[in-house]
Amino acid sequence: MATILIPVPGPFRFLPTVFSHGWYQLPPFRFDREARVLSRVHVLRDGGVVRLRIRDGGGEAPGMVVVDVEGGGRLSKTRRDEVARVVAACLNLDRDLGPFYRRLRRRADYRWIESLGAGRMLVSPTVWEDLAKTLLTTNTTWGSTKQMCQRLVALGEPLGAEEFSFPTPERVAALSPEELNDRIRAGYRSAYLSQLARSIVEGGLDLESWRAPGVPGAELFRLIRGLKGFGEYAAGSMCRLLGAFDRLGLDSSCRASFRLRNGGEPASDDQIALYYESFGEWCGLALWMDVMKEHLIEHAGPAPEARGIA
Repeated sequence: MATILIPVPGPFRFLPTVFSHGWYQLPPFRFDREARVLSRVHVLRDGGVVRLRIRDGGGEAPGMVVVDVEGGGRLSKTRRDEVARVVAACLNLDRDLGPFYRRLRRRADYRWIESLGAGRMLVSPTVWEDLAKTLLTTNTTWGSTKQMCQRLVALGEPLGAEEFSFPTPERVAALSPEELNDRIRAGYRSAYLSQLARSIVEGGLDLESWRAPGVPGAELFRLIRGLKGFGEYAAGSMCRLLGAFDRLGLDSSCRASFRLRNGGEPASDDQIALYYESFGEWCGLALWMDVMKEHLIEHAGPAPEARGIA
């Protein structure tokens, strides 16, 4: 086993990032609550299959994220650099939340977000993986999403008997839509997932360019909506994962969260949009923090300076 230390920006906190949404529950991510370790099986560019065990440096390595790399043989400098890039991408370490926090300081009821160090979204190393997982969340329960994702990941490269990497688009595209559905039992989503994989492999769809700095949120939303199976909710959710927060991506959980803020009364999507309009380009992230507030405070624990903040 080799260990890598990755510097983190000052406002970063590990647990609020891990618990930012449900990806930590979907393989190849796994989260050990007792040890507070986020792990995933990952295939390196040279074909080596490793397990990345990611944890907060804490008192051991202040200002760092610690990554223990298991399996895969010797960890060369090239491999170390790759692991560092993958982990930094998953934890959104390059995301500058300063402008978001400054906007929140105008609102006392949102200052808990900066105090907790929340706002970064846990994402997958590839846009392909995030799109596939988002597709598996559409029109279904979270329990079913986890089961479908478990079966999909079983198509990836194994590490031991029960852990797998996320399958490549090539692996998914090699199966017919019918064969894919037989394996992952995702219903109509299987055909959309198959088409997405084929668009990448055969059509040269360059998803990673969607993460390039400066791509307008409206353009990302248009591109995602152009994919079969990605409606308003899925496209808005993906925009959040891509760092474009000017879309709300409303779903039932967002509407239920706003109902609590609205004195228990239901609100139209237009009313919800009007409320979050004051957050400008950060409206989607402000809404998502409202959705996740109780979960974040319960599982990530308030920072000492956040105690007593509404």
